[in-house]
Amino acid sequence: MKEPRMIVNEDGKPVSVILSISTYKKILDELEELEEIRAYDKAKKSADEILPFEEALEKSKRKDV
Repeated sequence: MKEPRMIVNEDGKPVSVILSISTYKKILDELEELEEIRAYDKAKKSADEILPFEEALEKSKRKDV
């Protein structure tokens, strides 16, 4: 993967990154997968109730809002 290009301010400090669409989509896919893993881990640790994975994921998303 090529190094992403950066946009810098007047002081030369990076303020933004330019990514290819494919890299951006890959990052989004990986973040979504990580969110699902975290929701699963959270649901598994909960002693309150046992829920199907999909329901636990939805419940976790509602609490985050």
